[in-house]
Amino acid sequence: MAGGGSAPAMKMSDVFILLGVTFLLGGLFIHGFVSPIGVDSENEPYTNGASLLKGDSMQFTIDATDQSTFSVEITDEESVVVLMETFVAAGGESQSVDFEADEKGFYSYSVEFTEGSGEVLVDVDRKLVIDFIIYPLGAICIVFGMAKRRDEQSKETLDAVLIESD
Repeated sequence: MAGGGSAPAMKMSDVFILLGVTFLLGGLFIHGFVSPIGVDSENEPYTNGASLLKGDSMQFTIDATDQSTFSVEITDEESVVVLMETFVAAGGESQSVDFEADEKGFYSYSVEFTEGSGEVLVDVDRKLVIDFIIYPLGAICIVFGMAKRRDEQSKETLDAVLIESD
């Protein structure tokens, strides 16, 4: 440290507690803060992709802000179109498109507005709940850190000043 001082080493219990809290908060951000993307006909289409296992699904929710024409296209790893749908929606109307993967792989998707504008929300649902493994891992780290802290405190030496009594 600057000034010639030194910091005490971080205890393992604190590391596990910090790691567990980070896992839990990270999981909340990953799963809780999904926001729709604004797309309009004047800009590039919204494109992205997802790795899916067999049976995983994607749900597209498109909310049109005005009279809109848009299309949803999904392609597999070989660039073969596996889903292509076009919709016409009035302002305030919402359309939903569901896609289920027949085989595992990376699927690219594109939502293009040819007329109008709207918001696109993509929700990926996994058949295996592997996305949620982060929560039990975080809880295990916190519990282990708390147990380790309790163990460290019981082994800590106690410094006491003994006062001689007359």
